[in-house]
Amino acid sequence: MRAEDTSPPAFWERQLDRHSFVPLYYQLQESLKQQIESGVWSAGVQLPSEPELARRFRVSRVVVRQALAILEDDRQIIRVRGRGTFVAHPKLDYRAGGLSRLLATPRGADVAGQVLDKRTIKVERSISEALEAEPDEDVARLTTLLSLREVPLAISYSFFHRHEASWLVDAAHVGRSLPSDLTLAQHGIELERSRLAIETSQCGQFEADRFAIPHRSAVFLVFCTEYRRTLDGTAPFEVARVEYRGDIMQFRLEVSPTDTDALSATWTFNEGVEALVGALP
Repeated sequence: MRAEDTSPPAFWERQLDRHSFVPLYYQLQESLKQQIESGVWSAGVQLPSEPELARRFRVSRVVVRQALAILEDDRQIIRVRGRGTFVAHPKLDYRAGGLSRLLATPRGADVAGQVLDKRTIKVERSISEALEAEPDEDVARLTTLLSLREVPLAISYSFFHRHEASWLVDAAHVGRSLPSDLTLAQHGIELERSRLAIETSQCGQFEADRFAIPHRSAVFLVFCTEYRRTLDGTAPFEVARVEYRGDIMQFRLEVSPTDTDALSATWTFNEGVEALVGALP
């Protein structure tokens, strides 16, 4: 799909102030960026060619190339040799954590959490202590594969109190994805905070087969405890070990501007992954 030119030439010309100290290429990329972010040109749409943009804005092709280079660096557009320039899908990042973090809000159709295994087991001491479970308590364990646009990204091994997550266990069917509209709020659960530890490792054969990457490829291991809000404060709701692909993902730490103790980790993609997750139509 191509971007439609529904405006008269004067509209394009007025986007640039030729008397400004701001370079034309920077003004041009700001104009194009505003049109992308406002939805004038939606994700997947093919932009006009360089000669056409130069004609519309009455600038040289050098200026157009400089503007497009900035947009490409900012991952607003994708340029494909022999095909043209396309509006990229919005940047994707999610807060790192267990399965319950994924269930905190409804998911889009392109995000899937496939259930690989579910069972009720007795767990090792470190998990039972983190979950504040009794030593002989049977704990629910769910193994899920997180995918985005059918590209596998992470495997989560999640542990819950069986009585608190019976609704989740009932909704989990091995070999199928969890319902996209299934959320914690439907069952009166609100996550309060997370405790995370992140380290690098190598994936085992099981994970490599699901990720379709070589055995012993680099992965990020996230060990987390998700806490839910209670009348008395907070309590552990989930303990999880999550294995994220290291070849296409990266993590970012964010500190709250209002709470110096609030630190969260989010994951996003490395440069060049758009083709893998189907950024183009």
